[in-house]
Amino acid sequence: MGCFLFLQAELPCFQLEPGGIIWSERKFLQTCRKVHQYRKRGVLMPFIRVSVTQKLAEEKQAELVEGLGEAISVIPGKDGRGLIVDLEDGKTIFCGGVKQENFVFADVRYYSNFTYQQKKEFTIAVFKVFENVLGTTKDKAFLTITEYNNWGGFGNFIDEYYSD
Repeated sequence: MGCFLFLQAELPCFQLEPGGIIWSERKFLQTCRKVHQYRKRGVLMPFIRVSVTQKLAEEKQAELVEGLGEAISVIPGKDGRGLIVDLEDGKTIFCGGVKQENFVFADVRYYSNFTYQQKKEFTIAVFKVFENVLGTTKDKAFLTITEYNNWGGFGNFIDEYYSD
């Protein structure tokens, strides 16, 4: 029972299938192992699109990406090794109808679901990166987080709830 609770908490891949049939233990464990293997490799789709009003030199771009890689490690199973960053610098951004200066918006997407506290710690870490690297204050930085149950990469598809 303890193993099941651990797997359910760490790898939420237990689901009723259509018709209300519960997975067999074998299918459940196979799916959990597949997800766990991807998580151990640190490649479970952390993606961050960062839109910045500043035009950044290559050194600043690299520093920002490195800082985001460190920040994503707050989320269990995520790290900079698998982080995809789409950096859009020199953007024109309006907020409330007013053209912004030194403004940042980040759209974060990743595989799986995490606790409120983990997401809050991650958000705070990202805002610190924006302030330290870009000099952007907290009132000029915004972030959204989208969590996904399924993901495709490396020529494969995985889903937290279903398996082949």
